[in-house]
Amino acid sequence: PTLLVGLFKPPEELSAFVVMELLYYYALAHQDSFDVRWIKNGTVSDSLVAPLAEKLVTEEGLDVRGGCRVQEISLEATDNKLGASKISYTTYVNGQEEKCEINDVDGVVLALGCKGMKSVINTSPQLAKLPEFSKAASLNGIDVISIRLWFDKTITTRTPANVFSRFEELRGAGGTFFMLDQLQEGNEEALWGGDD
Repeated sequence: PTLLVGLFKPPEELSAFVVMELLYYYALAHQDSFDVRWIKNGTVSDSLVAPLAEKLVTEEGLDVRGGCRVQEISLEATDNKLGASKISYTTYVNGQEEKCEINDVDGVVLALGCKGMKSVINTSPQLAKLPEFSKAASLNGIDVISIRLWFDKTITTRTPANVFSRFEELRGAGGTFFMLDQLQEGNEEALWGGDD
């Protein structure tokens, strides 16, 4: 139900990344509204993703390549099983784009949204021939706009997380606004960037 309400799409039409992002916002980020814990300091990236990646690297020997853009995933058959044999990607070092390849691949985890999945499948002809991947690349996404507003005075709201919909002016759209100062109470300096 949360996925249907939050993204206005059935779960089978969503990528794993989008589902995890939505569940983060509803299950982790807004505990005051949903009886779960809010991350008091930092971001999803530095509080959840970075420690997980570090653990996977140090304890499991995985090669985590965040911030890279996959260009192509090549496949080869071994013992009648298809597997990734090479990954071509770009990364940025000191502001310069570098093209890289990995030729020793045990497995691949694609944490992509719809647009990213389409891009990878469009540039990976061997993947595009597989029905699972061509279907994944045909999924549609929805546009989301996120803005952060700073007011010159405190705005009183009933709850820190507030949904708005069914206004004729929205023309079928909806939204949620979050009072971050209430959700991250006690961490205002990090939230607002000091006294600026």
